[in-house]
Amino acid sequence: MKPNEIRAELLLKGIRPTMIADKLKVSRAAVSSVISGKLKSMRIQEEIAQQIDRKVEEIWPQWAA
Repeated sequence: MKPNEIRAELLLKGIRPTMIADKLKVSRAAVSSVISGKLKSMRIQEEIAQQIDRKVEEIWPQWAA
């Protein structure tokens, strides 16, 4: 998925990246970097995937092993 598609799906669910950052006790920049594909963090990726009812591999196929 493209970063803007991920952000749009989060917004449709009423979830903002800052909410994920607060829940995981990470910076908003870290969440944003994961969304944009610049940073790989399974913990953040799994939370985002769970929030939008998708699999991590579906959202970031480039990280799938």
